[in-house]
Amino acid sequence: MRRLDFIVIGAQKCGTTALFEYLRRHPGIVVPPGKELPFYSDARVLAGGWDAYARRNFGRADPALLWGTVTTHYMYGAPSGGERALSDPEAAAAVVPRRIHEHAPDAKLVALLRDPVDRAFSHYRMQVLRGLERRSFEDAVAGLLEPDQLALARLRPTGRRSYVTNGEYGRILTPYAELFRPADGLLVVFHDDLAQRPLETLGLIFTRIGADAGFVPPNLGRRYRDSGGLQKLAVDPGRVQRQAAGIPPLRLLWHSLPASARVRLLSAVEEAKYRFDLWNRTGAPPEEPGQEPLERLRRHYLADAVALERLLGVEPPWLRRWREAGSAPLPDPIPAA
Repeated sequence: MRRLDFIVIGAQKCGTTALFEYLRRHPGIVVPPGKELPFYSDARVLAGGWDAYARRNFGRADPALLWGTVTTHYMYGAPSGGERALSDPEAAAAVVPRRIHEHAPDAKLVALLRDPVDRAFSHYRMQVLRGLERRSFEDAVAGLLEPDQLALARLRPTGRRSYVTNGEYGRILTPYAELFRPADGLLVVFHDDLAQRPLETLGLIFTRIGADAGFVPPNLGRRYRDSGGLQKLAVDPGRVQRQAAGIPPLRLLWHSLPASARVRLLSAVEEAKYRFDLWNRTGAPPEEPGQEPLERLRRHYLADAVALERLLGVEPPWLRRWREAGSAPLPDPIPAA
């Protein structure tokens, strides 16, 4: 099976669902039936091999089109499964970029970034709405900024552990930039640009990955999974699927199907799960975090934001705001080229 032409590597809560929905409507692009179907960060999927993954997610795809994926798992700063042998955060952050480069060195990468403080709160809020977080935002930030918790989250990130570390973009993107040069292999775009100038930003992305830059998605500007959202129905399709797989008659019926039929059915199930999850999210009441945890997060991210600026040669929008607000002594921005 052929390799990927492009990969959107994240980050979480930065608009990747909207980008996935734009990409999947482009006539020159093929993406998997659902978002968040990682290969390079998941040890179990890796063990099954690329051909099995590609047959499941691109089995009926036209090889003449551009193949790509969208997942935030590649920007967790470590393999999402948490590889127990890893003890160095720098080594952990390099695992997924190295796997991608070894397997698909010509793939174009796109990273979508957002103010890391806003991203952290949105991530926290999503976990609260899903019933997975009961701490206040202030308590969660205070706990996760403890040195031992930062180290643990960088090595073995989880949904509830990585509110802070998933926004350390400079640290996470450094190994990508070393393998895929920002000049031609790694494109970094910002959440604010996609939200405020979607057509211009999509044109930049389409051009980089080799697609028709003039295409205008019919859903341009639509918001998806805003703040995580509340569930309309308390149903987990993945859990239903796992329970069904454990029923002996259904398992026997499954194995009696031809391999091609199983691939088609798996693809249909993945798309149905993804579509259901989008439908099942509804708007949540707005909530404003206290200023104290926000300021603690800004102080935490200052050095990383400067490192990101030096890595990309571009001033991130949030760093510009922090400089203008005089949040803390910061080096001058890099002069525009």
